Amino acid sequence: MKKYIIYSLIMTLTCGLGACNNDEDVDKANSIFSTEEVDRSPFDKWILGNYTHPYNIALKYRMEDNESDMTHILAPAEYKKSVVLAKIIKHVWLEAYDEATGNPNFLRQYIPKTIHFIGSPAYEDNGTMVLGTAEGGMKITLYNVNDINPDQIDINLLNDYYFQTMHHEFAHILHQTKNYDPAFDRITENAYIGSDWYMVGADRNAWQQGFVTPYAMSESREDFVENIAVYVTNTKDYWNNMLQNAGENGRTLIKQKFEIVYSYMEQTWGINLDELREIVLRRQDDIANGYVDLSIIE
Repeated sequence: MKKYIIYSLIMTLTCGLGACNNDEDVDKANSIFSTEEVDRSPFDKWILGNYTHPYNIALKYRMEDNESDMTHILAPAEYKKSVVLAKIIKHVWLEAYDEATGNPNFLRQYIPKTIHFIGSPAYEDNGTMVLGTAEGGMKITLYNVNDINPDQIDINLLNDYYFQTMHHEFAHILHQTKNYDPAFDRITENAYIGSDWYMVGADRNAWQQGFVTPYAMSESREDFVENIAVYVTNTKDYWNNMLQNAGENGRTLIKQKFEIVYSYMEQTWGINLDELREIVLRRQDDIANGYVDLSIIE
């Protein structure tokens, strides 16, 4: 577990043979800590008002080495695109859960305390592209920020790169906090293929084996959160089409697993996934139709 804010004070005491300096030379009228206010940009101030104060989140859009994955070659997120993504996340993710739970303290308690933007994707040795990571419930990293086009918002790209990723990673935090029924893991326990998931190919191939995406085939925990992410970011027609094309065996397996997922979210967290999906899709449409101010903060 990383520490995010560390205060250090180094005090040097020069002592003689018998005693150190007494406190006669100490200026007790003034603090040793600077009281000068940090010079924040308008966007930094917006983050304080929209992320830090209401949700206790440190949103880091300037890439920091100590927050980054040093095993990948990464590029910083561009300022303008960071502003756009920060506004999108607030509307489509944070406020969606506020609305679904009716509890403004829900996210404040369970949301990761750091969100870190990276401009480029993180490429693995097998050619796959990492879009997001969650670390022990403390931090979510979102990659590929620089692919956003502020002048032409593509809702499908946002869904693939960010919306599903955000719900996927937050679902990890939820099940790491309160685990789901282990019966889920046993339904397709012999079909998980680890890091070879990318070889499955088209989504339909995964559907027919009882998985909502090829990545869900990597391991049971990824399977569990992919069910949530895919369900709440896609329409009812999409879900029904998936079940139809999964065939009898695939459809049965997906339904068995999703029943556990649906029950877990409702009974453990008080979140109805149908209601959450309706909220998320409406808020996605708000972005697509230009109803949300995505102007640059300067």
